Amino acid sequence: MFKSKIKALLLSSRHKKITKPYPFVPVTPPENLRGRLEVDSNKCIGCGSCVRICPSRLITIEDYEDVRIVKFSAGRCIYCGRCANVCPAKAIRITNEYELATDNKKDLEIVIKIKMVKCLICGKPFISLNMLNKQIDRLQDKSEEQINKLKICPECKQKQLIKE
Repeated sequence: MFKSKIKALLLSSRHKKITKPYPFVPVTPPENLRGRLEVDSNKCIGCGSCVRICPSRLITIEDYEDVRIVKFSAGRCIYCGRCANVCPAKAIRITNEYELATDNKKDLEIVIKIKMVKCLICGKPFISLNMLNKQIDRLQDKSEEQINKLKICPECKQKQLIKE
């Protein structure tokens, strides 16, 4: 038994090392590696497309008065990249950062607060400010009347149509 161990040791010492000296020397990640999520809060429109597509159900949306909170619990992420693909505002990006070890789960959470716009008639928040600005940019006629029409919730618009 002792001879077989010496023989294995001699055989293994003939060959060069094939392992990398990681973590002492940084390793360049391969191209197209799907790593940490990065979310641009200035681009996010709070539409919820990412919430509906995420297979891990790590993205949640909660509405509080005039703020919509989008929360990413990246500790549950399977790095599929679906959220980034479906985001109409291109606010979600998959980076190639792969060193995510932490002893605090809060380090893996991304929380975005999005200001909501209140309906001019009923006062109920119904659309995010970023989404409203995007719709205003698409308007050809940017008159005050057209902009105010965008600031009315669908329920109040329907009530106005019924009255007319």
